Amino acid sequence: MATTINFKKLPKFKQLPIKKGAPPESSWGVFGKDDELGCLNLLTPRGIVEAAKLVRKGKVFRLDTPINYAKPPLFNRNPARHTILSFEQYGLLGHDDSIDNYNTQEGSQWDGLGHVGHVRHHAYYNGVTDDQIQDGPGGKLSIHKWANKFVGRGVLIDVCRYLEKKKRPLDPFAASVYSLKDIQDALKAQGTKVKAGSILLVRTGWLGAYLKASDEQKKAMAPLEALQSCGIESSSAMVEWLWDNRFAAIGTDCPAVEAWPWDFRDEGALHYRTLSLLGLPLGEQFVLDDLAADCAADKHYEFMLVSVPMNLEGGIASPPNAVAIK
Repeated sequence: MATTINFKKLPKFKQLPIKKGAPPESSWGVFGKDDELGCLNLLTPRGIVEAAKLVRKGKVFRLDTPINYAKPPLFNRNPARHTILSFEQYGLLGHDDSIDNYNTQEGSQWDGLGHVGHVRHHAYYNGVTDDQIQDGPGGKLSIHKWANKFVGRGVLIDVCRYLEKKKRPLDPFAASVYSLKDIQDALKAQGTKVKAGSILLVRTGWLGAYLKASDEQKKAMAPLEALQSCGIESSSAMVEWLWDNRFAAIGTDCPAVEAWPWDFRDEGALHYRTLSLLGLPLGEQFVLDDLAADCAADKHYEFMLVSVPMNLEGGIASPPNAVAIK
C-alpha cells in the first residue's frame, strides 16, 4: 500500500492506457509494472487517519451476511457444512469446529483481481496470465495481499432510497439498472462530497428484498440461469466516473454489482471493466440496510470502513469481514 500518493498526478480515465500494448481503458502500469493491488493503492496511511476522524458515535455496523444466509445458495453453489467437534474423548470439556465445502463467494464477498480475466485480452489485471493464478504464496493477484490493506473512508450512496422517494423504484428481482445519473443525483441529494481514496458502497435494495422473499421465491432464484437482479450501469462512463473520482473499491448489496445476468462475451461488462482493466475491487451482497437507515437519520453518509479479507495465500475471493464505524 502506498505511503503517499499524488492523486492529481494520476492519469485521467481518458488518458488510459499509459502502458504500451495495454488494453484500452486499462490502468495497467499506473501503479507499477508488477503491481497486484490495483485501486487499493489509493488507500493510504493518511487516508486511514482521516477516516478515523469520521467516528463520532462509536456505532458499528457489520456488513457481512451470515454464512449460509442464502437458502438455497445462489449461483448453484453448495452450502457450507459446519460441524462442532467434541473434546470428550480426550477428557476435556470443550469443542472445536470445522467448515467444509465453503465457497468464499457464497455470501458477502470481495471479488479478488484473480477472479475474472478479460474475455478478449486473455489476461487479468496488469497483464497477469491465467497460469499465474495459483494456490499458495506465489499465486499472482492473491486475496491474501489485501489482508491488511482495506481500511479507509467509506461513503454510502443510497440510490434505492433516492429513487423510492422519487416514486420510481426499480424492481430488485429484475435485471434493472441504476444509471450513473441516478447515482450522481442520489449523491447530490445526500449532500455527500466525493473524496479521493474512498471506498464506495451503493445500496440497491436487492438484499433487503431477498431477505423478505418467501422460501419458494428463494428456491426459484437460486440457480445461476434463473437468478435476475438489479445492479449498476456497466458503461464506460460509469467506470470513468469511478476512476476519475479515485474510488479504491466499490461494494453493493446485490449479487453482481452490475445487473444479473450479464453476458460473459460482452467486453463492456462491468466485471471486465473494473477487475480486469482498472484493478478496482468489486464487493457483492453487502449488508447495507441498517447502515443506510442510520445515515438517513443523521445525514452523515461517510464513515470509517475496516475490512479484513481472509489471509488465504492464493485466494481468489473473500468474505469482507467488514464493519462501518460511525
